[in-house]
Amino acid sequence: MRRFATVFFLAFLVAVTWPGYVPANRMTPSVLGLPLSFAWPAMWVVAGFIVLVLLDRSETRREDEDAAASGPRHRDRRPPRPGRRGR
Repeated sequence: MRRFATVFFLAFLVAVTWPGYVPANRMTPSVLGLPLSFAWPAMWVVAGFIVLVLLDRSETRREDEDAAASGPRHRDRRPPRPGRRGR
């Protein structure tokens, strides 16, 4: 998923800057009442949000699987200090 997100955001960069924006630089047709020149970047922003949500979910799932595979962790317990007994 990381590779897909990287490729997507590189395509996003090209699509909303000069080389990729040229085909969308028109007033007609209108998309949802917006000229194509406004709808084009808005579509990429919405798609970028969706890709980021999917990336977050896949990374969270991967972290949960890694934590379950490595066994329980005791983060709240500190190891005893050397030289201190019974305190």
